[in-house]
Amino acid sequence: MTVVSTLAVLALLSAAQEAKPASPPASTATAEPSTAGAAPLDRVLAEADAAYDRRDEADQLAILKARLEEADRDHPNDYAVLWRLARMYAWTSDDPAITDKEKSKLGKEGWDLGERAIAADPTRVEGWHYCAINMGQYSLGIGILTALAQGIEGKFKDRLSHAEKIDPKFSGGAIPTAWGRFWYKLPWPKYDARKSEAAFREALRINPDNVRARVYLADLYGDEGHDDEARKQLEKAAAGEPGRYDAPEERRYQDVARKRLAHVEKR
Repeated sequence: MTVVSTLAVLALLSAAQEAKPASPPASTATAEPSTAGAAPLDRVLAEADAAYDRRDEADQLAILKARLEEADRDHPNDYAVLWRLARMYAWTSDDPAITDKEKSKLGKEGWDLGERAIAADPTRVEGWHYCAINMGQYSLGIGILTALAQGIEGKFKDRLSHAEKIDPKFSGGAIPTAWGRFWYKLPWPKYDARKSEAAFREALRINPDNVRARVYLADLYGDEGHDDEARKQLEKAAAGEPGRYDAPEERRYQDVARKRLAHVEKR
């Protein structure tokens, strides 16, 4: 083979070697969970939100739970997923039909999710609010005296105060409603009827249709011996067509109001 031919062959071999794709270095490997095949998060959350709007229907509650758990699996530590999960547990732990044991269990799960949401984004109101609400449900489930012994009072006040600073009108007066129930549920000498009533009145100023606030205010008036005022609040709570601000919430607490009224009428 001539020198020229040999040089040509070497040139071709060199070009072929340069054309081979380079193998990625080992350092580019990632430990992040794969989302290959996962549904787009926006779509999953939209389906969850649609189910939440009908969450008092068993099949819709099941869809809500499945979609949010799917989203949490595929997008761990995503704030939008975590606060929605905490909100779902706030709803399920508040069911009047469940036992105290179930309430405390669901409340604790929701509390933990709320803490995760706060860690993911402490600047948003939802995580702080639903963390406090679930903490309250957990406390009701185990008993207020036990909760106080566990030091939950300070933690609850801290979370709810953070939510209030960010958005005091969040969810149509939900924050002052929670404060009102907090001051009502505390045992003497922490119980404070004046603060409780003021908080419920503020909730109703924000949202005059707030059924839960009216039911809770009626409980306060009844315990304070203002039976006529208690009845008026229950009658207002039971009146009106659900759908003014949150149909499932309205239906749940209108049912509570009607049961309270039936009990009052029997006395």
